[in-house]
Amino acid sequence: MVTINNKETIYKTSGLKLETADIVLVHTKKSLWGWIIRRGTHCYWNHALIVCSPGSPENAYKDALVIDAKTGGTIEMEHLQKYLSRRGKYDIAVKRFEANWFCDCKQSDNLDLRKRICDIAEGEAVIKSKSKPRELLSQVLRQLTIISRFLRRKLFRARKSPNLPWNIRPVQMKAFTCGGFIQWCYYKAITQLAREKRSTKSRIQDIVFNPRAEKRITPYELLTTTPADLANCNKLTWKYIVTDGLIREAPFFGEKKLSASAI
Repeated sequence: MVTINNKETIYKTSGLKLETADIVLVHTKKSLWGWIIRRGTHCYWNHALIVCSPGSPENAYKDALVIDAKTGGTIEMEHLQKYLSRRGKYDIAVKRFEANWFCDCKQSDNLDLRKRICDIAEGEAVIKSKSKPRELLSQVLRQLTIISRFLRRKLFRARKSPNLPWNIRPVQMKAFTCGGFIQWCYYKAITQLAREKRSTKSRIQDIVFNPRAEKRITPYELLTTTPADLANCNKLTWKYIVTDGLIREAPFFGEKKLSASAI
């Protein structure tokens, strides 16, 4: 167990080790939108981030950077400290893709793949908007779109998914999800590598985290991956969880509890 001092934002993180392309799940407290997402997906986690620069334990991970696909539709680079230091606002968990071929950092292909994942994510990031009213309006419209799409899927399961082109950018799709952005970055990175080296083609299915995309991979299914899909995916390993300022290694928690509607 490791304690975070919220008032002084001092971290004793001897057991916490982040890696490039780690997935960070977020539970936002006292948030109506977060509650709606959790209620609709039956999951404790309502948001997801991707680690692009893991930072260093010597600096208490204050230099760790994540790419954050916001509810307003923008994609921004943030310090992970924003989430770690506000224990009254956020709980977070870290999941990691640990397939043998991905974890063997001695192979240049795998180092290249991690870099590509983050390059794709960083390439979509934009400077923060200064227009608060416009940002708020965009956020409300996007949230209504996501709710409408979710209800259609629940009520009309046979409804055909939109046919999106493969060259679409996440920000061009109306109401892509934060989990969808992470799934998209992983998928685009492995398919780029697959085009160059045939040996990686068999690994594409390994990085599909959305169960709805396993039978037929489409841009729409990838980009609508939810935080719940990432939480429930057995291809991703639970590593750490931070709740109420305490950092614990995930084996102290059952996977069902981490994925469920409450811990």
